[in-house]
Amino acid sequence: MTTALGILRGNFGRVALLDMDTSLVPHVHHHCHVIMKVSGPDQNFIVEDEVLPVREDTAVLVNTWEQHRYLHQMHDRRTVFLALYIEPSWLAGTDRSFQRCAHPAFFSQSGVAISDQIRKLRHDLVERIGSEEYDDPKEVEQIILDLTTAIAHQFADWRSPPNIADQGSNDFRIQRAIQHMHESHRTAVDLDEVASVAGLSRPHFNHLFRHCTGVSPGVYANAIRVEAAVRALSELHEPIVDLADDLGFSAHSNFTRFFQQHTGIAPRQFRRALAQVG
Repeated sequence: MTTALGILRGNFGRVALLDMDTSLVPHVHHHCHVIMKVSGPDQNFIVEDEVLPVREDTAVLVNTWEQHRYLHQMHDRRTVFLALYIEPSWLAGTDRSFQRCAHPAFFSQSGVAISDQIRKLRHDLVERIGSEEYDDPKEVEQIILDLTTAIAHQFADWRSPPNIADQGSNDFRIQRAIQHMHESHRTAVDLDEVASVAGLSRPHFNHLFRHCTGVSPGVYANAIRVEAAVRALSELHEPIVDLADDLGFSAHSNFTRFFQQHTGIAPRQFRRALAQVG
C-alpha cells in the first residue's frame, strides 16, 4: 500500500512525498505536474504513450490535462517520489514569463535530465516535508517556488505566446459540457446526460470533447471529482464515510478505491498526512 510521508497544500497547489508501491490508472490534472524520484529503485511513468524513466537525475513533466499513469514495478525496496501539483494561476502570478503555463504544450518535453540546482532544491524540500517544520510557511513556499521556477525556466516553452487557434476547447458546446461536469461533481457522471447538455449525440460529443481537451470525457470528469475530494478532505471535518456520500459515491469503499486509483493514497491517510501551508 502506498504511504503518504507528507503532503503540503497551499496557494501553490500541493506537494506530496509518496512511498509508492501501487499503480495509478490513466488520469489527468488541471495542474502543472512534476514527478521526481527521492530514493529507491528506478521506475517508469507513462505520459500519453511515452514510457519515461524516473531516476535520481531525471524528472517527468506533465502538462495540464495531459494523460499519464504509473505502472509500478515490484522490487525488494520501495520507491519514494516527490510529486508537485502546481496551480497554473499561482505560477502565472509569480512571473509574467509563465502566463501560458496552463497551455497544453507549456512543457516542451516530458522526460528531462535535471540540474544540480534542481536536485538541491528537491533535497531541501524533501527535508522540510520530512521534518514537518512549517513554522515559517513563507520559507516553505519559497522553496516550492524556487524549485518550480527553476524547472519552468529550463524546460518550459515560456518564450512562445500561446496560439489560441490551437486550443479547440473554445467550442461553446464543450465549454457548456465542462461547466455541467463541474456543477455535477457530487454525483457519478452520466455522460449521456452531459452530451445532451452539449446538444450533441454521444459519439459526436466523445469525438469533439477529445479533440478539444485531448482526453476522453470520462477521464476529464474523474479529474474534477478527484479535486473535489481533495478539497473536501482538506477543508471539511466530516467523517470520510459522510464525505463519500456527499461526493455521490454509493459506498465508502467505492470512494476509497476511486481515490487510491487516482492518487495512490487512501482518503484517510491523505487527510492524516496533510499540512496546510499559509
